[in-house]
Amino acid sequence: MSGAATAVTQGVVLHARALRENSRVLELLTGEAGRVAAVVRGKAGSVQPFVLLDLAWRGRGELPTLQVAEQQRVFPLTGRTLVCGLYLNELVLRLYPREAPIPEALPALLTAYARLAARERADVVLRRAEWALLLPIDSGLEHVDAAELEPAVWYRYEPEMGLEPTAPGRAGAIAGEALVALASGQSVPDNYARPARDFMRALIDHHLAGRALRTRALL
Repeated sequence: MSGAATAVTQGVVLHARALRENSRVLELLTGEAGRVAAVVRGKAGSVQPFVLLDLAWRGRGELPTLQVAEQQRVFPLTGRTLVCGLYLNELVLRLYPREAPIPEALPALLTAYARLAARERADVVLRRAEWALLLPIDSGLEHVDAAELEPAVWYRYEPEMGLEPTAPGRAGAIAGEALVALASGQSVPDNYARPARDFMRALIDHHLAGRALRTRALL
């Protein structure tokens, strides 16, 4: 194995799959390197999803070997909160390429884990997390200013064009009041929960370009 170990960075396991009898390939999201794949050998019981880890790996190529994996915080997700966490992990896997550092991604995911573990309302947590995870990769969203939106106006958002007023009931339409809540990290009013979900789903689907989210069917 060549190359020095990387500096320790924090991260989480998004997904794991068996490689050989005694090793697994981990898909990681780290604070400094973005998405990284690494091999872990042995049982490595602490290297599980929904655990904040101090991580370091060694080796060149697409599959370095994990050298350090020390637990820093465990997020106890069960039942519906576990399904929501799995959905967010898959969303990160599908949205972000490997080794493309996106500093905002890990804090957004950790915040969502913590809110789910605290049993906050799942749909509210998911909408906030979806917006936060899309924001670094959708150039139009960063120009959506909650202070400039009209709560009584309905809007339609096109990733290449931005926001434009539209009629209520049109495909992709969302009330300004709901959009203000999304853009400011607040809870969407209950009467706009479904339009907000559909609005975020359409945005996500645009970025996925036809790739499916298997966990979406479980929500």
